[in-house]
Amino acid sequence: MDRQEWQDFLSGEGAKWEGDRAHFPDSEADLHLIDLSPLGAVSVHGPDSQKFLQGQITCDLVNLPDGHATQGAHCNPKGRMISAFHALKGAQDDVVLSLPRDLAPIALAALAKYAVFFKADLKELNDSHHWLGLQGADAVTRAAELLSVPELAHLESGAAKHFSFEGAGAIAHVHNREQVAILVPVDAAAALWKKLATGATPASFCHWQLRQITHGLPQLHAETSGIFIPQMVNLHLLGGVSFKKGCYTGQEVVARLQYLGQTKRRMYRARCEAGDLPAPGLSIMEAGGSKNCGDVVIAERSEHGIDLLAVLANSSVASGTGLQLEDGRTLELLELPYDADADPLTD
Repeated sequence: MDRQEWQDFLSGEGAKWEGDRAHFPDSEADLHLIDLSPLGAVSVHGPDSQKFLQGQITCDLVNLPDGHATQGAHCNPKGRMISAFHALKGAQDDVVLSLPRDLAPIALAALAKYAVFFKADLKELNDSHHWLGLQGADAVTRAAELLSVPELAHLESGAAKHFSFEGAGAIAHVHNREQVAILVPVDAAAALWKKLATGATPASFCHWQLRQITHGLPQLHAETSGIFIPQMVNLHLLGGVSFKKGCYTGQEVVARLQYLGQTKRRMYRARCEAGDLPAPGLSIMEAGGSKNCGDVVIAERSEHGIDLLAVLANSSVASGTGLQLEDGRTLELLELPYDADADPLTD
């Protein structure tokens, strides 16, 4: 089943399409089934997979147990993130990177440059696999019931459980108790949708994105690849940067900033009035000014207007002069669910 066939299938299930985003009528159901077409994946498979990635990405795979996931990033030598992802570790020889679909080929190409001396096979899964999401009250337990896989009910946040669905290999990634993403081969995606739809109501992709924004979870796209250092998007506060694992590409810059410097920009949560959805990388300025003081990370429409995450200059936030998008819409800063001033080196 290719992408057009998948869109035709979901259209028959009531979806209206905006690019690769499926929209469904709003529902008050306590469990939503969400098409995650905007997400993609890259697999790293082979005996040297963990060894190879350990020397490239910011997170620590050696101390990550099998069947677990962690946030992480792959940086260029200047410490700028080429890609950011969740690394799902099935075993030392089997890792899947979950990331936006548009970023997957960029991530693959960058990693492949360093893989030539390792027994590790890198492959983009955008065309061969598909993500579906369950979101709502105790989505983990409900997923176990709908899929008749009892062991899923006991998974904790950060788990990445391999299981079989109608003979096809699948992975359940537990973002938290209210969000579970499931990766399956494309030929099994329609059957999985129908199975999950027996107990969950289809909902639009925006609901998934809004939950990610509310939790303060960064997301890179093609437009923002190569712009941010990990600390700018708070990745070090979310377990996505290890300061103990040793060398990886860009490590000197990332470590020096943490030990000797101070991040002049960091990620904030904000809101603006409704209108065009701000694209990743869109400039943010001080009110009445023309100089860039930040960039949009991700944005999504909500009942309040548009919610977003943005990397902003701390000095501009502290000045109190106000912030606005290029089109003049004013930003209202909101609280993040974690301490953005915490120091991970004290843990």
